[in-house]
Amino acid sequence: MADGGEKIRLKMLHEEIDLFDRKLAHLMKYDVFPSEVERNAAARKLNLKREALVQKAKALTDDGTEFKPNDLPRSFRPKDVAAAAAASPNGEKRSVRRSSSAFTGTGFDWQQSVKDYMAKKGKE
Repeated sequence: MADGGEKIRLKMLHEEIDLFDRKLAHLMKYDVFPSEVERNAAARKLNLKREALVQKAKALTDDGTEFKPNDLPRSFRPKDVAAAAAASPNGEKRSVRRSSSAFTGTGFDWQQSVKDYMAKKGKE
């Protein structure tokens, strides 16, 4: 079992890996290079640094360092879970909104009060 210092180190490694993922995505999408060869060389350089961090993180987890699933870099998370949570039915990405199901049917049900208001405004 690892101590608290190792947990913090692993969390920082995960954050750094996530940062390199974002840097790579930005490089491939927005950065301008004179040629595709130079773009690929820059991407390869970032990817080598990222892979070194991944190896360190793997070594820590193999040694038994615990971590929270939310601390994982997005690239380590299962694709189907992340995509399902972030995509709407028409393919647009958006945040997930939770309903106030605990208050459904009570005077605190804000969703029902909005529906009532909209229905009233539509009738007038």
